[in-house]
Amino acid sequence: MLNRKKLFNLNTIAVAVSSSLCCSTVFAEASEQKQETEVIVVTSSLLGDSEVADLKTYTGNRSIITQEQLERTAVRSIDTALQQVPGIKIKDESGTGVLPNISVRGLDSSRSGYAQILLDGIPMTLAPYGHTGQSLFPATLFMIDRIDVARGGASIQYGPNNVGGVINLVSKPISEDWETNLNERITFFGDSRNLYDTNISTGGAVNDDFSMRLDGNFIKGESFRDHSDTDVTNVMLKTVWNIDEQNSLDATLQYYDAFSELPGALNSAAYDEDRNQSLRPNDEFKADTKRVSVNYNHVLDDSKTIDYGELDLTVFGNKSKRNFQWDFYNKNSDTDGNLGSHWADTTQDATHLRNSPREFTVFGIEPKASLLLDGDISQHIIAGVRYVNEDISYQLNQIDKTTQVAIRPRDWQMDTNALAYYISDKIGFLDDRLSVTPGIRYEDVRMTFTNVGQGYSQDNHVQEWLPGITVGYEFTDTWFGYANAQRSLRTPQISQLWPKGQTLESELSWNYEAGVRFTPTERSNLNLAAYRIDFENKAEYSRDISMFINIGKTQNQGIELEGTYSPMSLPDLTLTAAYNYLDTEQLEGQYAGNQLPFASKHQLSASALYSIKDIDLGFMAFYYSESFADLANTIEENVSGTAGEIPEYTVVNFNIGTELFKQNNRGLKLGLSVNNLFDNEYFFRGLDVSPAGKVPAPGRSFSLDIGYTF
Repeated sequence: MLNRKKLFNLNTIAVAVSSSLCCSTVFAEASEQKQETEVIVVTSSLLGDSEVADLKTYTGNRSIITQEQLERTAVRSIDTALQQVPGIKIKDESGTGVLPNISVRGLDSSRSGYAQILLDGIPMTLAPYGHTGQSLFPATLFMIDRIDVARGGASIQYGPNNVGGVINLVSKPISEDWETNLNERITFFGDSRNLYDTNISTGGAVNDDFSMRLDGNFIKGESFRDHSDTDVTNVMLKTVWNIDEQNSLDATLQYYDAFSELPGALNSAAYDEDRNQSLRPNDEFKADTKRVSVNYNHVLDDSKTIDYGELDLTVFGNKSKRNFQWDFYNKNSDTDGNLGSHWADTTQDATHLRNSPREFTVFGIEPKASLLLDGDISQHIIAGVRYVNEDISYQLNQIDKTTQVAIRPRDWQMDTNALAYYISDKIGFLDDRLSVTPGIRYEDVRMTFTNVGQGYSQDNHVQEWLPGITVGYEFTDTWFGYANAQRSLRTPQISQLWPKGQTLESELSWNYEAGVRFTPTERSNLNLAAYRIDFENKAEYSRDISMFINIGKTQNQGIELEGTYSPMSLPDLTLTAAYNYLDTEQLEGQYAGNQLPFASKHQLSASALYSIKDIDLGFMAFYYSESFADLANTIEENVSGTAGEIPEYTVVNFNIGTELFKQNNRGLKLGLSVNNLFDNEYFFRGLDVSPAGKVPAPGRSFSLDIGYTF
């Protein structure tokens, strides 16, 4: 059974339609259908279906990690998979993927705060405006079909917080025939520390008009360090109802529950003694969320002025809780004057236990239209409006370990009402070889911050026009050039708006890109892009005053090169390589001229996939050059380990797999992978609730995969 919206013939032109990212991924790809007529993709999403074919004439730098790459490059989680994309850097603190820290083009923030991450086109963050950090990440690798990373060109439709681009996680499609999959992955870290990743999915067409898929993913066990117990439950139901030839309704329901012990950072002496130990026995993370999204699509009747048109109404929401608990050293409680260098310094004994429960209720509604206009000059207009309401509760509790006295230093609330309006018009010239797409987004965000504990409220009203333009030119069937310039916004976060009277400006930036893409065959391509991000009011945390401040203007610029090659003489061989050069600079303030923290100037990645008869082999390697941990670019490590150079590192992965049995719709697969093949030791500086010291990265691990389909 095919999605009835996939193929249409209009005046001898086949128009492939996907109503939105939410509903475009639920059926097998329409590219399997052979058409002799020219195919024009008309979609109400700038990212289309997030297919590899969409890359060829996309007017920005963009990468898609396919299902084949996810399976054959020995990745353990979504965040580790992203390290093969130029411009992306990961701090893998746990080895489980439960709490990813994703940096794009040198934009680093706790819990991936500068990346717009979507799941089937729906914002995945807890609160798109007031809490952009992914301190709850309701996505697991087994449930993902591919990953679309658009570093530029998509900010008009996808906002706010798109400075680093848009990462769209595409869930696995609903098969035409009913299909059930059972998968088990066991990762062996050594010392009897094993992590079990179990996935059960079943789904297909119930009848000609209705299809569904139910996925359950369960992660349980330990990672490579002491105090790393993990327990994750991720259940998702997807349905598609083709009501008639012009109307369809797609829905997704999800429940996600996670628990993870956090081994935390180590002081240098402890790291040298045993990098797998933990000195933070009370640190842990708990979270759960209930998410829902519904998309209604209506295809417009034919008219004299509109070649094709459709209307979409998307409704989404989540009700979520998350809580971190951690040990805390209170300097003020030390009456002997023997003050520790930092509240998280593991050379000291913690005096207090803290936890930070947060609750979120988010509702969003977005109507939009996609119109292909008839005329001498082709036009594709996408226009929409989105309303989002966020209700955030933010608490901080503290218990004195000696007296057991409990206090609540923070009890905050934030209510956000945000309206965003956007429109873009893709205009085609020279038989559509040249496209110019001007667009604009207007954000009207009203935030009310309430300090319940201190009894006051303050309003923050953000109004910004965010223009953009993209240009693309198809020189030949194989050469395509592009350029874009877009304005991006990140509103102040709930954690940044205190104390009373604190003024923190929204982070605004101009993003620029120019590049060329060469696509000689369906399996080979080369992309070269130059980019620049100019921040006006970059916000950074100042340890001196324990507050977020606007440090002024910063600049991130660089070059990304990415290519895939599959020789005609060896069709079973696919080679991929990528390189990113990144230059960051603080242009104002105390440390003007310095680099931004955690930004590596050089990134290299490469992979090789090869099949010998029934054996599939895969190699993947990535390299990052050294970086700094603070605004001052301190080279020597300080006493607490919050500053100091972070050395370069290289990681190599290996995978081997085969299909042991296949008959009709039944099949049995077996795979073995090795992560960090050469057991290279590297580390990150402290993260989030454990910011002082070295956080060890995972060493060598072995994974055994077995999957049965029927």
